[in-house]
Amino acid sequence: MIRSCRLLALFGILLSGVGRADYMDHFAFREDVGPHKVPYLGPAKLLVIPVEVAGAPRIDVAKLERFFGPDEPGGFVDFYRTASLGRYLPVVSIAPVVHYDACPLPEAQFPGCAVERGDIAAFTPGMALIRDVVHRADLAGVDFSQFDVNGRKGTADGYADGVMILTNIRFGGIAFPFAYYNRDDNLAGGMGGPLIVDGVKIPHVAIAGEGDARVLVHEFGHLLGLTDLYDESGQYDGLPFSFMGAWDYDPNIPLPDAETRYRLRWANVVQVEGEGRLAIPPVEASGQVFRLGTGTEYFLVENRGPGGRFDGEFTARGLVVYHVDRSVRLGGEEGRFVERLVQCVECDPWHPYIRVVQADGRFDLEAGGRPDYANDLFGEGDVLRPDPGSTPLSPDHRVESTNLYSGAPTGWRIDGLKVLEDGTIEASFSGPPTDPCADPLCEDGEACQAINCAAPAPDGVEEPRGCGCA
Repeated sequence: MIRSCRLLALFGILLSGVGRADYMDHFAFREDVGPHKVPYLGPAKLLVIPVEVAGAPRIDVAKLERFFGPDEPGGFVDFYRTASLGRYLPVVSIAPVVHYDACPLPEAQFPGCAVERGDIAAFTPGMALIRDVVHRADLAGVDFSQFDVNGRKGTADGYADGVMILTNIRFGGIAFPFAYYNRDDNLAGGMGGPLIVDGVKIPHVAIAGEGDARVLVHEFGHLLGLTDLYDESGQYDGLPFSFMGAWDYDPNIPLPDAETRYRLRWANVVQVEGEGRLAIPPVEASGQVFRLGTGTEYFLVENRGPGGRFDGEFTARGLVVYHVDRSVRLGGEEGRFVERLVQCVECDPWHPYIRVVQADGRFDLEAGGRPDYANDLFGEGDVLRPDPGSTPLSPDHRVESTNLYSGAPTGWRIDGLKVLEDGTIEASFSGPPTDPCADPLCEDGEACQAINCAAPAPDGVEEPRGCGCA
């Protein structure tokens, strides 16, 4: 998404009179697949529309087709199939290239036909460009009715499963809520709301520029309902180890963080309770995420490391421990995405939505440092315990612990780590009894039942039991 607080003034103007709901709320609300989110489970048919402006480097369509093809290792489809454990199965089609002989944006506003991140002047002409690109794709023979095969109930719902635009000009990556802001032509004889082509509604569009298809891996995450997990304010990088976080769009695409997996139902979540020793297999193959605590603030544990087609930046394997607080600006009511842009969920390094607990206790990430995989991940000899002082975490109290942000101890302890040859990590957990069926994924709706209904066995090392993602 756009990384700029300069959007605040324009958002304040555009929000007046708008009566539609939120999007990219990281599943604070789960029932709005279709109007505000694309399907995230089951099959999906996605469309990429390449856009070329004369004078800029041409898009390599053959390369684009490979990246979005079903058999490209490390490509878009491979990423989402791997990240979701095969629970989300996108098929991507590439539309005929939309050509412009000259820049389709006002030259006086956009010298060199470049749209920078946070450029509020791009709103009106940018929306007109999106509308025109979709219209031209339709005229070129794209049948948009073919791109709706799934929805909240698992069947076609009248909304596109996902539309992306890749341009060859400099265009800051964005997932734009077109329906939220549109007051003009909807391409179906009406005004306002989503674009409607071949009977299918298109409420949001993911866009990337300079022919960089990898940016669309991130931007499409917003169409799925995910929020940005990097720091918009520039104090530090934000959350590492996540394709929605501090990733530079290089070939080493990181897999989702544990909280994102949990919310998308792309994880096998185990609600840990009491005392026991558990075997934690690599998450890239198992999808296993271990949750300590309940409510809106809790800890998640997963096993990450190198060796697969993704997470290529990792240089060591270990347990990543996340401190999660879902009370940090994640409301799903209408217009709340504006707050997440100008006061992002990761903007406070000492109390973000998701924070990596660092095994070495140096807090280098909060200071703007890059991940130190060998020392930030928990491995043999590392221990995570409560902080008996009960002082809230802050720049003046730098103690990694299992305490809540208020300073209140949770009682959880992790120790006795042992890394096995196959990458599995054994660890001993100790904490309070927990009702493993107490927490739903969200507040209401049929999708909000608890997804884990059996705790792991209290002793021995064995595969944890649970209800998976039903």
